[in-house]
Amino acid sequence: MVTALILVGFALFGLGATTAHLTRQAEADFPATGRMITAGGLQQHVIERGDATDDRPVLVMIHGAYGAAGDFAISLMPLVEGRFHAVAVDRPGHGYSERGEAATPERQAQALHAAMIALGIKRPILLGFSFGGAVALSYALQYPNDTAAVVLINPASHPWRDGLTLPFGITDAPLLGPVVRNTLVTPVGHLLKDAGAERVFRPGSVPPAFSQAPLALSLRPVSYAANTEDIRQLDGFLRRQAPLYPDLRLPVEIVVDENDPSVSPDIHGRRLAREIADAGLIVTRGGGHPLHFSRPDAVLQAIDRAAQRAGLRPR
Repeated sequence: MVTALILVGFALFGLGATTAHLTRQAEADFPATGRMITAGGLQQHVIERGDATDDRPVLVMIHGAYGAAGDFAISLMPLVEGRFHAVAVDRPGHGYSERGEAATPERQAQALHAAMIALGIKRPILLGFSFGGAVALSYALQYPNDTAAVVLINPASHPWRDGLTLPFGITDAPLLGPVVRNTLVTPVGHLLKDAGAERVFRPGSVPPAFSQAPLALSLRPVSYAANTEDIRQLDGFLRRQAPLYPDLRLPVEIVVDENDPSVSPDIHGRRLAREIADAGLIVTRGGGHPLHFSRPDAVLQAIDRAAQRAGLRPR
């Protein structure tokens, strides 16, 4: 018994050391490339591209689970920065933003709104991907007069399950969770991340640009803890938010993939398009979940249509 405990202790020590090494490596490979601002009581990491000195429209991008603002820096930002002032903010607890008490999309939308005030940005077009779609919708519901339009990519918009899946239940457990997060999650996540990327892009292939995505940042213990807390609370939050969608009276454009392996287009995007008056819907096929990487033309079409409907003119 004593020998077994000693072996377990050595194993946990080794895994902890490996986790610390992989965390340092992730931060070296994907450093903060934007600027840090204090807003909403949090240090928030903001990446900006495109001219902010004229009156061109502002496009604010909100990343999904296991993501960061850097996802957009290598996908959409190079495509829109010539016509928009493009902004991406690490959600609380992700990338290089502080977590604070910002688990629900509602609180994350409040943190984002505080960042917009700090940056002097008024009435942006919000673009939300996956979990970021729930945040964008919450922002628009809370601050309709401060939102020009909303663009959603495979959004999480409606409740879809009755309970937690097992991995999130374990890693979020009060006692076992911290041990698992600080020893197993990071090295196992690195072993599985390529297979995970292939899964989210099914039935298509992984775009070459995705190899530059800062996925490794989300496998750090602190970011993984934020992700599990986000996802644990998401379904219950959407049960409360979903009945409010018919109240939205601003341009909403939705892009979903027919074969999205992560977020059902029927439960979420298509249903949302029916519930919001005059919502636009674009359906792609074979692009998987992160359509800003695999189907950028469809996303750009939705952005341009949202800007036009909001009376904005990209330069």
